[in-house]
Amino acid sequence: MTPFEVVAAVISAAGGSAVIVAGLAAWLGKLWLDRIMNLNKLLGQIDIDLRKRRIAVYADLWKLTSVLPKWPKDQNVTYEQLLAFSQALRSWYFERGGMYLSRTAHSKGYAPLQDALQSVLSHGKSGKLSGADYDTIRVCCSLLRNYLASDIESRREGLDPRS
Repeated sequence: MTPFEVVAAVISAAGGSAVIVAGLAAWLGKLWLDRIMNLNKLLGQIDIDLRKRRIAVYADLWKLTSVLPKWPKDQNVTYEQLLAFSQALRSWYFERGGMYLSRTAHSKGYAPLQDALQSVLSHGKSGKLSGADYDTIRVCCSLLRNYLASDIESRREGLDPRS
């Protein structure tokens, strides 16, 4: 075999390997792309299902927080009602929807509300709620509702009908 034939054989052998490697790389790439697409589709379905479940259970929690409205203030809310409110929140958490709370909604919304309720109630007061205690708990309720709305993406801006 001449030196030229040897070089030609080496190049064609390397070229044949390159075609095989390129073919395998393309096949593996398509396989991984298909797996990633299927995983994304599954995760999208899980997200939609979780969102639907959250909407159902969050509605109950949202209603519970109406005990302390901002407009107009309810001047007749009592410390006894706050205790019942805290207990209703606990029941909702363990019996209905606590497992659907996102980590953020739990740690920055639900838990601070319960902590504030316990702090206010720990003083053993009774009768009508003071203005300061009303505002403290009302703000916590509002924060919780903001996190609930964020979890279900209900406050996303829609399209501007003027555009």
